[in-house]
Amino acid sequence: MKYKLNFVKISDAHEFAGVGFAGNIFLILNALTHIDETDEMYVNMETYECACTDKTVTNFKTQNCWEYYFNQTPNQNIQKDIDIFMPANINYEDRNIFLYPENFISLQEKFWKNFSLKQEIEESINKFYEKNIKNKTTLGVQIRLTDMKHHHNVSSVQKYVDKIKQILIDIPEIKQIFLSTDDSEVITILKENLSIPVIFYENMFRASKEMPHINPYDRFHNGRLHHRYLLCMECCQEIFTLSKCDFLLKADISSISILASIFSEKIKKIFKL
Repeated sequence: MKYKLNFVKISDAHEFAGVGFAGNIFLILNALTHIDETDEMYVNMETYECACTDKTVTNFKTQNCWEYYFNQTPNQNIQKDIDIFMPANINYEDRNIFLYPENFISLQEKFWKNFSLKQEIEESINKFYEKNIKNKTTLGVQIRLTDMKHHHNVSSVQKYVDKIKQILIDIPEIKQIFLSTDDSEVITILKENLSIPVIFYENMFRASKEMPHINPYDRFHNGRLHHRYLLCMECCQEIFTLSKCDFLLKADISSISILASIFSEKIKKIFKL
């Protein structure tokens, strides 16, 4: 059977259908748990505006913004429509289940059976990996602050620094940190407090003192050309680069860390605060 997964608004309080881009991937993964191995899924992010909808992007032959980032089979022979309001077979709030990526091997395989990264995005990720991470034992770290820091009880940067230092004592073969963060100040703090190199994607859109992004939708409103498209592409780059690291220290609460675990390629161990 072929399903169409339609993205709709979760509530009137949401600016667009679904949630943020990483959260939307999580919703797709959850939907995949409801279908059989032999089934197919088509993602519809066209009917309603989503986090990745960007009307300034004109070089794609599609209005379905999911297809800006992932290839999928055409919207043909659909047998059943479903939407994102499906029962949660993966407990997002359980911080322990995502410490064991081996539990998600079959789900990862089901995802890649239905979708594949766009070539240009995959190439950018692989180029960064080959240049900066390959053959260097790397601890991936995600630190999610901004609106989560202001509206939820997430850990301070200092707690991350302390945890990283302990991990480096326990696993001295780690040679560098790959940092994924939504706050540019975190980069400086880690560099000043750690004795090994901290690498990250340069020139990504991140919060700053001048633009703290204290509310959930702040990051989506910016004058950067193709901003929403680029914002979600950068999300993909960080997710799949974290998934290639040897070890991972996950954020308190973040879809990016969760997805890095689910899509793990070679992560030996995942840590939490």
